[in-house]
Amino acid sequence: MTRSVALRAFFLFTILSILAAATGMASHSDIAEAMFVIAASLSAVLLFFAMTVQTPAPIPVRVQRRR
Repeated sequence: MTRSVALRAFFLFTILSILAAATGMASHSDIAEAMFVIAASLSAVLLFFAMTVQTPAPIPVRVQRRR
């Protein structure tokens, strides 16, 4: 998983957790609260993963000129 994939998934789970929190606040449903906890923990893990992944460094390659 690359940094951009982890960040996209983080934003997706953040939106999902916001929707679950709004649903849980409006209906006082236990399932919505559980979805909020699951989505929030997944988004925290993905944010941690996105921040710890190193950017790929270019590999030095020798180029020979043709004459």
